[in-house]
Amino acid sequence: MDIFSKLMMLAFFFAMRSCEYLKVEQSDQCRTSPLRKRNFVFMKNHTVLPHTSPFLEQADTVTLYFEFQKRDLRNDSVTQAKTGKHRDCPVKAAAAVIRRMQRQGMSDDDFIYSFLHETNKRKTAFTSKVARTMLRQFIGSVAHANYGLTADEIGLHSMRSSSAMAMYMNRVPVYTIMLLGRWSSDAFLRYIRPQVETFGHDVSKKMIETEMFYHVPNPDFNDPRTHNPHAATFNAGMGTHGPAHFTAFAVWA
Repeated sequence: MDIFSKLMMLAFFFAMRSCEYLKVEQSDQCRTSPLRKRNFVFMKNHTVLPHTSPFLEQADTVTLYFEFQKRDLRNDSVTQAKTGKHRDCPVKAAAAVIRRMQRQGMSDDDFIYSFLHETNKRKTAFTSKVARTMLRQFIGSVAHANYGLTADEIGLHSMRSSSAMAMYMNRVPVYTIMLLGRWSSDAFLRYIRPQVETFGHDVSKKMIETEMFYHVPNPDFNDPRTHNPHAATFNAGMGTHGPAHFTAFAVWA
């Protein structure tokens, strides 16, 4: 189902919560406002493209405006650029969503999960329950055992955690991850999976790049500027038990 693949692609690239792009069940509803057609802005050569533009898929960037979120932030904008890939591209996925809504006569106020039913042509909604089922069916259809997971372990929040992990593993700065995923703190760190095989693939190399480590010399307690021994030891990171002597050491010593 095309609506499924495009919404999942958007959810990944924009680290979205399920309630931002799907019709969630009553028990899962929150204060967050789902995305609407009017919340998509495409730009090419620093110029805004109207949704009717024949060059929508060739846009340089797409910006999504999240009108209201659970942390009471309004009209928070996130921009993603084209990847140059035929399929894995936020611009192309966003353009496909807008094209579908235009073909089906959706207004700017319609939510992006809205679509016309193929049989009765009545407007309906793509729900989180259906999306979760399809996502698990997809995982079950591939060699998921090679990835160390099962279909039952996958949920819609996996898109948000996968987004955080993908950025982290590819050395995206922490502040960029927080801004793009709209995290107001380092809460995204709970999505990072250290058991992933490639998590620390270059850490061991970095650990031996500096062979010598030198400790800062102890402060001179006779110096009037450090007349408070407690302050001096605290500043030297030695607690309150008086001075200690540390010498340089080498990794390979």
